[in-house]
Amino acid sequence: MRHRLTGRQDVTAPAVDAIEGIDAGTGLRLLDGLLDEAVWLDHCPFVSASFGPAPPWLRHEPVSAWHPVPAPPPGAPPGVPGPRRVCVSFAPEHGTNVHDWARAHGYLLLAPEPGITDRAADKIRVLELFSAAGVPAPDSVLVPAAGRAPARAYWNDRWPGAVVQRRQNNLIGRGTAPVDSPAELEHRLAAWPDEALRLSRRASGISLTVTACAGPDRTVVSAVSHQLVGLPELAASWGQHCGNRLVHPGDLPEGLYAQARDAARRVGEVLRAQGFRGVFGLDLVEDGGRLLAVEVNPRFQTVVSLVHAAERATGLLPSLGLHLLSFLLPALPVPTSRALPPGRRRPSQLVVHAAEDTTVRVLPAAGRYRHDGRTASGPLAAPPDLAGLGDDEALWWVIARPGPVTAGQELALLQLPLPVAPLAPRPRLRPGARAWTAAFREGTTTGAAEPPPPPLRLPEGLMREAGRHAIDIVVDRFTGARDRPPLRVPPPDALRAALDEPLPEDGIGDLCALLDRVTRDALGEATRLDHPRSFAFTPATGNFPAVLADALASAHLSVPGAWLVGAGPTQLELTTLDWLKTLLGLPGETGGLFVSGGSVANLTALAVARDQLLGDDRTGARLYCSAQAHPSVARAAHLVGLTRDQLSVVPADDDLRLDPVELARRVRRDRATGLRPFAVVGTLGTTGTGAVDPLDALADLCAREGLWFHIDGAHGAAAAATVWGHGLRPALRRADSLTVDPHKWLFQPYEIGCVLLRRPELLRATFDLARHALDSGYLGPTVPRGAEVNLSDHGPQQSRGLRALKLWLSLKTFGARAFREAIDRGMDLAEHAAALIADRPELRLVTPPSLAVLTFRYHPEDVPPGWDADRAQEYISRAVCAQGEALLLTTRVRGAAVLRMCTVNPTSTRDDVAHVIEQVALHGRRLLLEVRESAAPKDP
Repeated sequence: MRHRLTGRQDVTAPAVDAIEGIDAGTGLRLLDGLLDEAVWLDHCPFVSASFGPAPPWLRHEPVSAWHPVPAPPPGAPPGVPGPRRVCVSFAPEHGTNVHDWARAHGYLLLAPEPGITDRAADKIRVLELFSAAGVPAPDSVLVPAAGRAPARAYWNDRWPGAVVQRRQNNLIGRGTAPVDSPAELEHRLAAWPDEALRLSRRASGISLTVTACAGPDRTVVSAVSHQLVGLPELAASWGQHCGNRLVHPGDLPEGLYAQARDAARRVGEVLRAQGFRGVFGLDLVEDGGRLLAVEVNPRFQTVVSLVHAAERATGLLPSLGLHLLSFLLPALPVPTSRALPPGRRRPSQLVVHAAEDTTVRVLPAAGRYRHDGRTASGPLAAPPDLAGLGDDEALWWVIARPGPVTAGQELALLQLPLPVAPLAPRPRLRPGARAWTAAFREGTTTGAAEPPPPPLRLPEGLMREAGRHAIDIVVDRFTGARDRPPLRVPPPDALRAALDEPLPEDGIGDLCALLDRVTRDALGEATRLDHPRSFAFTPATGNFPAVLADALASAHLSVPGAWLVGAGPTQLELTTLDWLKTLLGLPGETGGLFVSGGSVANLTALAVARDQLLGDDRTGARLYCSAQAHPSVARAAHLVGLTRDQLSVVPADDDLRLDPVELARRVRRDRATGLRPFAVVGTLGTTGTGAVDPLDALADLCAREGLWFHIDGAHGAAAAATVWGHGLRPALRRADSLTVDPHKWLFQPYEIGCVLLRRPELLRATFDLARHALDSGYLGPTVPRGAEVNLSDHGPQQSRGLRALKLWLSLKTFGARAFREAIDRGMDLAEHAAALIADRPELRLVTPPSLAVLTFRYHPEDVPPGWDADRAQEYISRAVCAQGEALLLTTRVRGAAVLRMCTVNPTSTRDDVAHVIEQVALHGRRLLLEVRESAAPKDP
């Protein structure tokens, strides 16, 4: 049969915002005349099933690199291979099964020559292909197989990160790995010895796959998809393919769709000139508004089934048919360009992988399923046709078979009619997609059969999936500190609308969706204390090991209360207390307790002081502190049974510190009138200005007068860990009690405070359960024996969480030196801020840097009538915050409003500080101009 084909001279330029192909009617008529039979060889029939309308000559055989070759029928002679009996494979370069089947059954395998395929699939040699095609690729260096230099020789410090790749494409992502440092690269080179590797600059944009077909005379470019790679919900490997979602030209930033199609055509023309035929995929990654070519997949890809849906919707021959024609015809029919239909329907698919080496015992049957919000039901009687799916339906294609599977092996393919994830480099799956995967994971049994979980338990698979998802949220929080404005104060009505709801009688079950919801609607609706330009409060960034510590402590129900219940947690807390003492240079006999924060630490210390110096009689008692002390001191005085007039608040001196001369005068006066002074609270780092009371002088006074000396070092005690703060240590050693707040300047998440005593045995004198026993019969078995320690006897809490674990794990992970450097960095930033303020004549430093806190004012010369300096500072603060890039609030110093800056966040930079000070000056000048204009006389 002869076919009339139009030459290339008649081809018009395809539209850049469409897909290209062969008219479906034309292509099917040609195939009907050329073929008796075409067989799709693969472990799963998803590609052949998506070919529509289903031709009578197309069928499926489950043959792949992972499935054994079906034997031909007994006595059946092999057919004679010829162009009318053909077969097509997903990846014929992986194993010999499909070649063996084709030979045994007499079919012609329509696949590119192995030599051509090997060159295109080679992750290193493909760079030559990209160069010949004029398509940009990420900057790369070659690591040779032999005679390698140390990793540092290949590392480029200007790159934001790197990707190291082996030559071979192994289909499950284990030939690709990210590296972020020379040390990581060294580890990867050791893991892949004696083979050449490609090290490329990591581009962090969205990944795209373009599907195209290299024919005998031209390259035809079809649809573009968003490639999903390394999603933790689905795969353990960073480079593992997890699925695709089709994209419309309008879904991508301006010009990217056309770039993608042009790159695929260029690559296809080079492949075609080398003799390649058939469908291929080009993987691209966005980088600063342009696309870089990453690799070529010279074979069928799973995305082809989605491409078929797009091609069918536009009336084009599916790519599988185009692949057949590229081998069977001397020239392709005239291609045509068709725009994708508008609307929200963009089919997607997810690949579900084995998370570990295990044994699969049950897999849901392949077919069409419906999800009612809780469970998936099916398979339905309706045909497994992606094009006809309802919004609540999906196709489930089984890939694996019951039996042993290895980590990373594909278990199944899940196809949905709508996008499963937003367009992002490594997006989190939408709740609907996670509901589908959760439903099927629950229906997939691996390993030994398990009974239904008891109440308040989830299946293991769902717990692992939710755990990975939670970690993703945590990592996104740490790595996206600048993603949102630091100040977030939503109106109460909006929060009530989002969160005020009746008690749920029945659970939802989709824990990942709940995690997303609570992160979005509650946790994210708050001021970002960890933003690098959040200079308003003392709590800083927290750290990742500390987050994990809280989760571990909760999971193990760790209670460092009674030794009988929590021996290990108790010893870990005692060890961490010793580390904290060493960090601050305190004597070895010092001891204490971790509590919820500085407020409870102050309360605990003053309760001990009351018992030791007042006993049960609080008549005439006097406690002394500065007017700059933290409000928790007044609250603690109230809770230990003192009236407000028994708290003597001493005015601060000119340096905003507790005046020891005035304090001594008050103590003498009170004693002379029959009152009973018993304790003094000195502050190491006041909240407003970071001022440090004269601790040595206060210690001298308390020693002379027999007073309890408590230092509230919630913020500033951590400075004693640094060389700069070593001068604080003598006073800390003389204090009877000390408050330290690790969730401030030791970079821990809430809650963790600490109270330390020079005579720690006094804690038991106040809080021992035996002293307060009513009916303690059931607690008898928990009485400590020998060297055992019950920390519940040392403070107000009996049931106590293991707060110490977060500090322990942080110190073990980073080491004390890193903490000292982080504290020093905060003080250096404050000094830098002060220098910038001094360089600006319109700014005036009010209080100098002290423990990374300073205050200043916008204070221009020649202010016009009507200038209100206090209101100006408030205006500037609001304007800086409203800009959405920084958080800077006001306080009052000596009765005047000032701007307060606290630079304890170790992720803040000098540029961040300079930016905020520039914003203060900018908004101040605007306000000054407005006031001058309003004060200027108006023309009559």
